[in-house]
Amino acid sequence: MDKLIEWISGNYGWIVSLFIQGFIAYHVFFLSQRLSNRERLKHKESIKKKADELLSEIRRKKLNSEVYLVNINRYFKDYPSNKEKRFEGYSHIKAEIKTTRFDGIEFFAEMPREVYRKPDGRLSFKGNKKEHVFNAFPVGVVPYEWIEHVDTAGDEYAYVPLFYCHFKGRTNWRFWKQFLFFGYPYKQMLYYRLSDVYNERNDPMEMKYAYIDESISKS
Repeated sequence: MDKLIEWISGNYGWIVSLFIQGFIAYHVFFLSQRLSNRERLKHKESIKKKADELLSEIRRKKLNSEVYLVNINRYFKDYPSNKEKRFEGYSHIKAEIKTTRFDGIEFFAEMPREVYRKPDGRLSFKGNKKEHVFNAFPVGVVPYEWIEHVDTAGDEYAYVPLFYCHFKGRTNWRFWKQFLFFGYPYKQMLYYRLSDVYNERNDPMEMKYAYIDESISKS
């Protein structure tokens, strides 16, 4: 015990200095976290505002909802060349903007797919004509932080709104590519169907599609 007290006394200045440095580092870290979150929210508000304005114009003027999701990592290299690169994906892909949500923007990503109700009650993308129940619309979600910029005017190549994104999601249309951790702009893929209760005259456009909460088997 005496040796411990002697050691503390001899290193008192060093211990105090270490404590102060740790205290400062702790507060600097959490301050930077707060600033980082504040910047993320600011970025989200900026992207969401542009997307909402675009959606409002599309619905008001009944315009085409087609957009291009541009791979920001390839944009300054070889856009608009669109030959797929194994570890980067395409330079851009077509999509149709659907709606905004709290964590990102939804885009219709692919053509509708037929869904079947199997004898055991599960839903599947494979089946016969008698088992067909509805068509599913694949919808991809791009997080706001994956979107760097939105150009609603488009360019001389596309003439449609451009969403400059980080292609950080997994590709899902080819089996072997599902093992790559990036190359696709969607963080997750959801499925919707046409709502049975939607009224075009009275209901907002968001109610046209109903989310499918049941899992759909690929076999």
